[in-house]
Amino acid sequence: MSNVLNIPNILTLSRIVLLPGFIGGFYMRSNAGFVLSFVVFVICCITDYLDGYLARAYKQTTEIGKWLDPLADKVLVLVAVLYMIGFNMISQYSLMPVAITVCREVIISSLRGRILTCNSDFKTSLLAKCKTAFQMTALAVIFIAHILDFQILRYVGEVLLWCSALLAILSGIQYFKNFFVTDCK
Repeated sequence: MSNVLNIPNILTLSRIVLLPGFIGGFYMRSNAGFVLSFVVFVICCITDYLDGYLARAYKQTTEIGKWLDPLADKVLVLVAVLYMIGFNMISQYSLMPVAITVCREVIISSLRGRILTCNSDFKTSLLAKCKTAFQMTALAVIFIAHILDFQILRYVGEVLLWCSALLAILSGIQYFKNFFVTDCK
């Protein structure tokens, strides 16, 4: 285990620190504001990839990083989804996958907390990583569709949201199955 203030953890924290810039772009209520929010969102998505890669590659995994990284991901995605709904970037038909995702995140975060209190390991599954990638890609596509006023692209983004909801369900089931195998019930 490395120092808590290592590069991966700083990158993780940057996702949270950048959120006011992301939110501020929405309140500019202009294309430039949405572009600002989009750029901040993409930077945050890149840091999500980089922090995990660097932590593993340079053996800088920390206990705080194991807890903070998924939390920062969830906060980013949930804030993005809430603002995109609030600013009518996501249709009412895609509220269901958003609700599924929000419920899954709350449940799995609680499960993660329980497992960590038992000193058991809670590694992110490949399905969960795919879910996050689909979520972030879907939101980025919806952003681009909104900025370019390209409706068909929004539909593509919303289909990706539905795919991420399916992955959320499957990875949630996988986490529950793994939980019942641990000694931490």
